[in-house]
Amino acid sequence: MRIKNTGTFKVVMSLRLLKEKFEDLINSSNNSSVQTQAKQALELFDAHPVLALGNTDSKEDFFKHKDILDQVMSFIFPTALTQNEIKAAVTPYTSDVIYCSTRLQNIINNAKTDNNIFHDLYKDYEDSFDLFIYAIILNVYYKYQVDFERPKTLSVIDKNGDRKCYRVVFNADFIDIYPNKNAIDITPDILDELLSHADKFEIWEKYFPKNSWTIEGFGLVTLIDTSLDERIDDFKTHLIEPNTESFQHILQDIRRIFNIPDLQVGSYSVLENMITPPLDKNFDMLTLLPDEHMSVGKYACNHINNELFKDCKPSIIANVETYHRQTKGNRLSKILLERGLKSVALIPIPINGELGFIVELAAFKPNQLNAINMVKLDTIMPFILSYSKRTFSEYQNEISAVIQQECTAIHPSVQWRFEEEARQYIQERNFGENPVFHEIVFKDVIPLYGQVDVVSSSHARNEAIQLDLTKQLEVSKQILIDRTNINLPFYEQLIFQIDNYLFEIKEHYHTNSEQEINQFFQKQLIPLFEHFQSQSKNKKDIMAFLQAIDKTTNSLYDARKAYDETINMGNKALSAFLDKQQAKAQEIFPHYFEKFNTDGIEHNLYVGQSITKHLKYHPTVLYNLRLWQLQVTCEMEAMYYEKQKEFPLQLEVASLILAYDVPITIRYRIDEKQFDVDGAYNVRYEMIKKRIDKAHIKNTNERLTKPHKLCVVYSSTAIEREYVAYFQFLQAKNYVGKHMEIVELEELQGASGLKAIRVDLNKDLQKVSSIFTLEDIETV
Repeated sequence: MRIKNTGTFKVVMSLRLLKEKFEDLINSSNNSSVQTQAKQALELFDAHPVLALGNTDSKEDFFKHKDILDQVMSFIFPTALTQNEIKAAVTPYTSDVIYCSTRLQNIINNAKTDNNIFHDLYKDYEDSFDLFIYAIILNVYYKYQVDFERPKTLSVIDKNGDRKCYRVVFNADFIDIYPNKNAIDITPDILDELLSHADKFEIWEKYFPKNSWTIEGFGLVTLIDTSLDERIDDFKTHLIEPNTESFQHILQDIRRIFNIPDLQVGSYSVLENMITPPLDKNFDMLTLLPDEHMSVGKYACNHINNELFKDCKPSIIANVETYHRQTKGNRLSKILLERGLKSVALIPIPINGELGFIVELAAFKPNQLNAINMVKLDTIMPFILSYSKRTFSEYQNEISAVIQQECTAIHPSVQWRFEEEARQYIQERNFGENPVFHEIVFKDVIPLYGQVDVVSSSHARNEAIQLDLTKQLEVSKQILIDRTNINLPFYEQLIFQIDNYLFEIKEHYHTNSEQEINQFFQKQLIPLFEHFQSQSKNKKDIMAFLQAIDKTTNSLYDARKAYDETINMGNKALSAFLDKQQAKAQEIFPHYFEKFNTDGIEHNLYVGQSITKHLKYHPTVLYNLRLWQLQVTCEMEAMYYEKQKEFPLQLEVASLILAYDVPITIRYRIDEKQFDVDGAYNVRYEMIKKRIDKAHIKNTNERLTKPHKLCVVYSSTAIEREYVAYFQFLQAKNYVGKHMEIVELEELQGASGLKAIRVDLNKDLQKVSSIFTLEDIETV
């Protein structure tokens, strides 16, 4: 018997249990072929008893009968499977290979290291010790139910440096373990101690002393190639870490998955039927030229275009040269052949239901990529889709961040143009260039300007200021008069100064009066009143006055507060109404819209072909928007008067529209974060817009704008005819009164020959829920 001392255990190399297995089969099996095989095996054992008895003293003596050993092992290693199975018979505990399949022998021969590939097979890490044999003793011999099971994998690096991974399955049917004289009985208490110190060898050595157990027989090890699974797991891991280094890992992962060491991987984006460079600078474009942009219809033949961009299905060209001949040399095949690429797979990646990217795989040999190995994509595609969705979401956030940084909030109608510029900005930055966010320009747009503004707002504001200052001075004067019994001439001088200010406010109020009076209070009266408050017993009037002073303005703020609240409440109501109606106007045709809070609400609309990316602009769009503007302005003013009873002051408003029919150019000023008219000629529009609000009717002192009247300013007879028709329609709808007048405006600086249509508004009009259109006019 050959016994190898391994410290804790004695290892006996023996095929005794295999012989007993054959003896059992010959007595129990009714299968004649099984009985024949068992009989042949037992004849070998009888002729060579050393295999079962192990009566040699060295490993060399045991393997001296190698040819007989191979014959015996062939019964459990079928010859028909030896080229496919990865299987070995190994010595127990030491895992030396006794016999193995041809495929495993080829793996061992091609391994980079000369060491036993099963070395430390059952160690979880380098400095750990094997628990496998202990598990057999505790569970098989003692019948304890201890869970030692854990998945075991084996990694083998071949001479080319490629790593293959295998899952290990161990069969202990031909291993027998039994105690020797010095074995210690493992009681439940000892088991508890062992399991509490599973990582401490000295504890296990205490209860399993040297040579205390014998292991006899051999084990069967079967390897299952999991290299593809490992590569897919690596691929998933690297997808989670999107950076330059992980991209190189991803590239290698894909090459290993397809077993093509020089596989090329590329990508490009698809946005609204346009092919553009990829979002990620790490990807090259294999089927397009650098920075090439084109419509999807020009990419390849109709068949591939439909597969990719319409049906969103992968398209595979196994042999590019054949495809080139069949299509008579189209754009796609020419680019591939110029780059030496002979087979290609194009994989569409949808994002949120829309085609977002095309992933390109290409090889330098024909048929390296084909419909068969593309099945591997089924396993990794869910992770590619998840990665792509995350990447796209991060990219959209990056675009928003760039736009927010460079432009602040942008109206949705022109968002597309800013996104285009942001994409270009990001691509230039990713390629190491110094990106510049260029100004956004929209040419040949027609402006529509309108306002609903408080009438004589400056007068109302000044009147509120005068009321507050007058009350503040009169209360202060009374406080001083009540204390003139102190007989100090300084108080009389202060009363005199207050009287002068009261006279000035009433008769000669000017813009500097408020500032002078505030300084008078801050430097003289307030400090004096605070002194009175600290010294005098009679101080109720002073306390009441000081408490009435607003902490923000350091003055009385009653009338001005009423004015400011009225303006604020009116603006909120007008603004909310206009926003709601604007959403409906965008359905007519996308256009740029902006509004401003003044002493009322002003708004600008710009409409034209350059504002929209896909839709076709037609002049009827402008006519419909002009009619919308008239309708909404009428409704805004009616709504204001309906809300007016809730406001602190009953201020009047007037409505004004500028009908301008000359196309202009608007430019987004990066430094100012807003749109402005572009060019000296276009400035004329801005000059007219700012001056018509204060304009008078020609040869009169009458202001153009009046409460309860809607004014439309224009300069051409064509505009006049158009708006007369609109107002006639609105009269039929009871939006405006029957009285309509056409007036000429006084000469304005930078603008002459302006006219206006002025109509009475119906503040009690019954609003409709729909938007009026040209079809409604034709019906009336």
